[in-house]
Amino acid sequence: MIFECLNEKIYAEKLENGLQVIIIPKKGGLKKYAAYATHFGSINYQFKVQNEDHVVTVPDGVAHFLEHKLFEQEDGVNALDRLTKMGANPNAYTSFNHTSYLFECTNDFENVLRALIQFVQNPYLTEENVEKEKGIIGQEIQMYDDDPSWQLFFGLLNCLYGGHAITKDIAGTIESIAEITPEILYQCYNTFYDTSNMVLCVCGDVDPEETLSIIKEDTKPQKVFSEIDRYYGDEKDEIHRERMEKKMDVSMPLFSVGFKDLFNKEKLKAGLPSEINETIKYDIAMQILLEMIAGEGTKLYEDLYNEGLVNKELSAEFSAEEDYAFSAISGESKEPDKVVGKILDKIAELKVNGLHEEEFQRTKKMLYGRFVRGFEDVSNIANMFINDFFRGVNAALYVEAYKDIDHEYVENVLNHHFDFGKKAISIIQPKDN
Repeated sequence: MIFECLNEKIYAEKLENGLQVIIIPKKGGLKKYAAYATHFGSINYQFKVQNEDHVVTVPDGVAHFLEHKLFEQEDGVNALDRLTKMGANPNAYTSFNHTSYLFECTNDFENVLRALIQFVQNPYLTEENVEKEKGIIGQEIQMYDDDPSWQLFFGLLNCLYGGHAITKDIAGTIESIAEITPEILYQCYNTFYDTSNMVLCVCGDVDPEETLSIIKEDTKPQKVFSEIDRYYGDEKDEIHRERMEKKMDVSMPLFSVGFKDLFNKEKLKAGLPSEINETIKYDIAMQILLEMIAGEGTKLYEDLYNEGLVNKELSAEFSAEEDYAFSAISGESKEPDKVVGKILDKIAELKVNGLHEEEFQRTKKMLYGRFVRGFEDVSNIANMFINDFFRGVNAALYVEAYKDIDHEYVENVLNHHFDFGKKAISIIQPKDN
C-alpha cells in the first residue's frame, strides 16, 4: 500500500509473518534510519494470552529491563558495540506503550539493518547476566529518583491517576527489578516480541523493494500468535488527588499543571470527515490549544516573562495513548502557584470568550509549518510513524487533518478537555537549605 504525504511516498506492507513494515524513501539525503519496535511498554505489566485461563502479572520495569538485555548476545559481543563498529549510531528506548531498537547511519545500511533484525530476534538470557544487569539498572533508577524534572512529571501522573499503570516508573523500582528472572523475561519476550506485535520502519535514501526484500529474508516466520488482552489497572474517571509537592535539590521551584482527559472513553464526533482518525483530530486540536494558552508568542507568556515570573519558555504537551490521555503545562518559577493561577485564568477566559479567529488561524498555520519541517529529519519521521502506529493512527493522514480542522471543533475540544474538576498540580520545591 502506498500513501502520499507532503509529496513523499510512504510504502506500507504487512508481511506474511504479521510484521508491519513502513518505508519512507528520502532521495538525496545522507542519513538512513531504521527502528524495530514492539508493542510492549511499561504499562503492560498485566496481560493474558487468549485461550489461556490465567492473567500474568510481571514486576514493574520488565519491558525496560528486556530492552537492556537484548543487546547482550550469546557470542559475547554486545550488539551496541557491533553496530557502532559497522559505522552506525545505535540506541533503544522504552516508553509507556512500546520498546524500540534503532540506528542511524550513512554507509553499509543493508548490513546494519540485518544486524539490527538479528539481535532483536535472538535474546540471550542467563541467571548470571540478568543478575549483573540489576546493578546497572539500579543505578539508572537512582539517577531518575534524583532527577527533579522526572519526579515533577510522575508527581503529576500520580495526581491525575490512582490505579492506572501509567503511574509506574518505566524503569521500575529497586525492589521490583530484584524479582525479575530469565524465565519472566523469556515469557514476556515470547508474548510481545512476535512479529505480529511489531513494526519495522525505515526512512532515508533507500530502495523500497531492496529494503523490503532484506526484511522478508531476515525476519523470522510468525509463530502461532494469539491476541493479547492487556490490563492497565483499576482507574476511575476522577483524578486521584489535586496536588503533590516534593522537596529536592533545585535552585528554583518547578511546576506542572495538568488535566486528565476521558478522550478514549468519550470521543468527540464533530469537525472532520469520518475517514480521518479521531486521535489525529484531537491531537491537532490540543496542540493548537496548548500553543494558544502558553506558547512563547502569547500575551500570557509575555506578561509572565516581563514580571519575572518565568525565565524561559513554558513546555506544554498532550499525550493520548491506549487507555489514558492528559495534558501538562510545565516550567520553573520563584512563584509557581501564581504562575499556575494565571495559566488557569487564561484557560477560563478562553472557555468563556471562545478562540479569537485570527489567532486560531495563525497558530494552526504555524504548527502546520512545524509539522512540515519535521519531515526533513529521517529519525523524526520514522519515530512519528511508529508512535502513531501503536495508537492505531496512520501518520500520513495528518496533512489532510490540518487542512480540514476548524475553529468549531477546536472549541469543542477546549470545553471538553479543560475540565477544572479534573485538574491537578505537581510542584518541586527547593530544600530548606
